[in-house]
Amino acid sequence: MWRQVCYLQVRKTAMVVFLSVTILAASRLAFTAADLQSQQLVQVQEEARSGNYKLITPESIRDRYLKKPSSLFLVDARQEWEYQQEHIQGAVNLPVKPTWWTQYSPSARAGMKKLLGPDKKRGVVFY
Repeated sequence: MWRQVCYLQVRKTAMVVFLSVTILAASRLAFTAADLQSQQLVQVQEEARSGNYKLITPESIRDRYLKKPSSLFLVDARQEWEYQQEHIQGAVNLPVKPTWWTQYSPSARAGMKKLLGPDKKRGVVFY
């Protein structure tokens, strides 16, 4: 009986340790994801400033689209099969692979420049 009590106590302690480690690891991943999003936002803001582009809020986009849909050039950056399933009416598809290389890829940059054209005042929305 004494062995059973010790075994159950050890098992209970091991379970508590396992759950604690799991919760700690999950919270660490959440902070890492938030840090990554924050870094990406800063990078986008810096690129917009250096490229002389203006960033606008989702609410501004919605209001503008509801008033006059043709005032925005909508670019669906999802994969083609996702675009084929559903997309905002009038949007064009420019699949962007979610890799670190995409931002440096000459072919991706060339395709984007060709699609967007030279007018930097044009309202373009990527989603």
